Amino acid sequence: MNAETDALRKRIEELEAELDKARLGHPGGGDTLAYIQEMEGRFRAIADTAPVLIWLSGPDKLCYFFNKGWLNFTGRTMEQELGNGWAEGVHPDDFDRCLDIYVSHFDARKEFSMDYRLRRHDGGYRWISDKGVPRYTATGTFIGYVGGCMDIHDQIMFAEQMEMQVEERTRQLKHSEQFLQSILNTAGNGIASYEPIRNPAGRIMDFGIVYSNDDVLTPDTTEGGSVAGKTCREVYPGIFRNGVFEKLVKCIETGRPDSYQIDVRQGGNIVWYDASIEKLADSVTVTTRNISEELKSDLKLKDLNRQLAIQNSIFKHSEENANIGSYAWNVATNELECSDNLYRLIGYKPREFIPSFEQFLSFLHPDDRHQAIRDGIRAYETKVIVQNIYRVITQNGDIKHFRLSGNFIREGDNHLMIGALQDVTKDFELSDALHKKNMELRRNNEELASFSYVASHDLQEPLRKIRAFSSRIMEKESEHFSEGTKDYFARIIAASVRMQKLIEALLSYSGTSGVNFKFVETDLNSIADEVKSDLEELITEKDAVVEVQKLPVLPVIPVQFHQLLQNLIGNGIKYSSPDRKPVVRVGYDMVENNDGQGKFCRISVTDNGIGFDQRYENRIFDLFQRLHGKNEYEGTGIGLAICKKIAQNHHGYITAEGTPGVGSVFHVYIPASVGQH
Repeated sequence: MNAETDALRKRIEELEAELDKARLGHPGGGDTLAYIQEMEGRFRAIADTAPVLIWLSGPDKLCYFFNKGWLNFTGRTMEQELGNGWAEGVHPDDFDRCLDIYVSHFDARKEFSMDYRLRRHDGGYRWISDKGVPRYTATGTFIGYVGGCMDIHDQIMFAEQMEMQVEERTRQLKHSEQFLQSILNTAGNGIASYEPIRNPAGRIMDFGIVYSNDDVLTPDTTEGGSVAGKTCREVYPGIFRNGVFEKLVKCIETGRPDSYQIDVRQGGNIVWYDASIEKLADSVTVTTRNISEELKSDLKLKDLNRQLAIQNSIFKHSEENANIGSYAWNVATNELECSDNLYRLIGYKPREFIPSFEQFLSFLHPDDRHQAIRDGIRAYETKVIVQNIYRVITQNGDIKHFRLSGNFIREGDNHLMIGALQDVTKDFELSDALHKKNMELRRNNEELASFSYVASHDLQEPLRKIRAFSSRIMEKESEHFSEGTKDYFARIIAASVRMQKLIEALLSYSGTSGVNFKFVETDLNSIADEVKSDLEELITEKDAVVEVQKLPVLPVIPVQFHQLLQNLIGNGIKYSSPDRKPVVRVGYDMVENNDGQGKFCRISVTDNGIGFDQRYENRIFDLFQRLHGKNEYEGTGIGLAICKKIAQNHHGYITAEGTPGVGSVFHVYIPASVGQH
């Protein structure tokens, strides 16, 4: 078809050349005009009857002629196609490429060929092959291009369809190959195919390895990589000594399948395989399966049974020691299994009766049965066991207390309640006794607190009288007393004063032992100001300096915290060194508690007093503990014990650091938030 098109195009060029020659050689005359018209008619007749689409363009690149085939194909008129109108039918995706080819070859006066999609009269685009050839006059003058187009749409569609079918078939074949390979590689068995290698006499001397999947185990002496293409003598030389080679030959010669077991050393271990041989055409297929685990299964099973027996023995002894009996209740079938010790706990021999839920209810104390039934129904509906303690009447009539616990598990379509029954009779009796003792202790504490308070108040009355009468005697009769008598009376008065202070301190200490305290967000600066005001007389007497840093707002028990600061600041002034002015400083910082309990406010009270030996840092907080004689410094030995108690009431603590002759620092740690209280 291309040869015909080229011949037709050449004939059209010849006719055009004759027309140009006629026009140039015969400028006028009737015969000449008739000749030219005849030649043009012949040209159009040939072009319009041609089986291709023909176009002509001038030296200005514009088309000035399209044959009837072109116009019929596009469904457009000559006027619509002239010039660049033909380009309107080119597919937008092909336009720039076609235009580039046309212009570049036109400018170079070269022949060109291009394929593109052209819109047909029905609106559809079809592929055409367009070939353009430059045209010249007889004198060699370039006069444009002549082109012929062929509809190649069906050929291209067929080629694309065939290409797609080939690609799809190739993909299917590749997928099938991969699928088969994956089956062979994931079968879990070694699969290999061997072809016999014969000598000229036809005797089998070796086998060539045609295929071998990844599960075929090779000896340690074999290098890595695929073994396909190698011979069995290269890869498996051992088969020529252990009889396997003879079995392969026999299978080829007789066609009968065979099997064998063989051990292979791999990675320092002996691995056992079970192999089967099948003939396939003039080859054998060998399938191997690792049976090492199967051969060891009996030994493992025996070992597991031994371990299970040990575990059961341990479990039984544990149940006996812990007074526990275990059970498993199948809710669907109502079957109940119990351990041997459960029977013993309720006074029966193991397996002496058939266990059931109803049987269990019959052992319960009549007053506990309804509760047990309610708990059982609730556990069945919610699948959550309600732990409770029930009274059980044993076979000999004793009443024991048992705690029931367990959990639901699912086994297929069945729900099993697995749990334990523990004899807590002793715990129950001890708990009851402890409760009674706690109640008795509470009553005793209340009576003791009442007695302590009353006694302390009643003791103060005779003390006041002793002080009052002793003072009056000294005032009125002292001039009649000897110096010894006066000294005795002075000691009586001093002792009564100390006794009264001691009683007041005891009352104060007992007042910090309550539990119903209310924490209030309090500005500690206001408490510090109140303390300084209360200690004003002592501060003036000692010429002391009390410096208080701006303190935070904390949740505290205001009355107790006032007492804590007063005790610490007062001690700093009272236990001052005689050779320097007392200076007491109060400050704070925020610290993290070492136990991970959150932030604490550390309030520090520092003094330059007499200090103390660090060995006594814990002793000084004990009740009635003094590190100095009663004649050296005033005190009852209760003040720091009260501070410790107050810190504990605030869920905090207090520490002390001291150096003899230098001073001391007391740190009070208080939780920084209400939540920590």
